[in-house]
This record gives sequence, structure tokens and C-alpha cells, in this order.
Amino acid sequence: MKAERMWQKVLEEFPADAPADRIESTARVLEGMSYEPVLLLKTPGFLRMGRNDLEHEIGRVHEMTIKEMMAEGFSENANFNEFKGKHLQLLVYHYGLLCRLRTDDPTAWDIVNELYEDD
Repeated sequence: MKAERMWQKVLEEFPADAPADRIESTARVLEGMSYEPVLLLKTPGFLRMGRNDLEHEIGRVHEMTIKEMMAEGFSENANFNEFKGKHLQLLVYHYGLLCRLRTDDPTAWDIVNELYEDD
């Protein structure tokens, strides 16, 4: 319950969703760069996620069973709660970056460009 309240507070701090056309155009630019955020679990549609999608994804991860975690490639002996927590931390970080990219925050684009274009 404590973790759920914490994640709810984090969600409330994110800005409102960008307009749909802005979400799509940002996703296309990132796809053109072969941008893939580092996440521990498969998160289809991440580049087009809105706040409701993020909230659904957080709930989905919390509810994942051991069998589902193993299907993701984790060992039977893995600390599933630790992996879930780390995935959610990464998810929230990358979603925050994604929100900034959607507003054309130059600092956010610098982060992505440094990782994907400056090599």
C-alpha cells in the first residue's frame, strides 16, 4: 500500500499529456534515432505513453506473477520485488525525460543526442 501511494504521488507530479500530434511526432523522431530506453521489462508502446498508460503500466508491473517475471527472462531465484522496483524507477525516469522531449526541452534533447548521435 505504501508503494502504491508513493507511485501515485509521482504520477501526480508529471505534467498533463502533450497534444496527440506532439506525442506522435516526438515518438517518430525517437524511432528514427533507434531510441530505446533502458528498461528491465518489456514495455510496448512506451514512446507513445500518456499518464494513464504509465499508471496502467505501474499497476501491471506491481501485479506481475513469478511466472510472468520468468517469462520475461528472470531466473526462478531472482529477487522479483527488487527487479520490479528498479524497472519502475527506470520507467518513471524515462517517462519524465520523454515528457521533456515532447516540450522540446533542449537539455532533454542533449541527453538523447549524446547517447544516440554523438558517437
